[in-house]
Amino acid sequence: MSDYTTGNGIWNGWSWRFVGFAVLGIALLQVALFYTVPLSFVTSLPLAVFAVAYIVILRVRERRLANAIVGVIASFVVGVVLELTMEGTYVQMWSKPGGHGAVITNLLSPLVLGLAMAFIYLRVTEWSESKRADLEEKRKRKSVTEVRPPQRVHKKKKKKRR
Repeated sequence: MSDYTTGNGIWNGWSWRFVGFAVLGIALLQVALFYTVPLSFVTSLPLAVFAVAYIVILRVRERRLANAIVGVIASFVVGVVLELTMEGTYVQMWSKPGGHGAVITNLLSPLVLGLAMAFIYLRVTEWSESKRADLEEKRKRKSVTEVRPPQRVHKKKKKKRR
């Protein structure tokens, strides 16, 4: 683990600057899609949560799962706030009788899917990195043990044309 430092936006293993910029960037993309394409925040929220988890897991080297979970939760909260302030479909659904369950289900499903995706993607990434390191070690070991003695190369002379 790194030292207690605030250099490069990392504090005690928490990449707060990178996670914050990732969440902010994805939120800006959501707003741009909301105004350019008739894409609501309800449909773009799961994609935003997945994108933040993907970006954070690939770039962060310490406390990857914790940083990814913080990024997913922050992206979810920002998406819900954007949806409630700019679109308001959940406010309309909540006011209808029996709409509470649908709102809670629709709101919590992207969060649960994002957390599950972050965990699964991190485990797969760690597994593939360990396999890649094992293969690289085997290649190094094989190249060190197989030292070929220098051989003289004989080249044929080309026939001269007359």
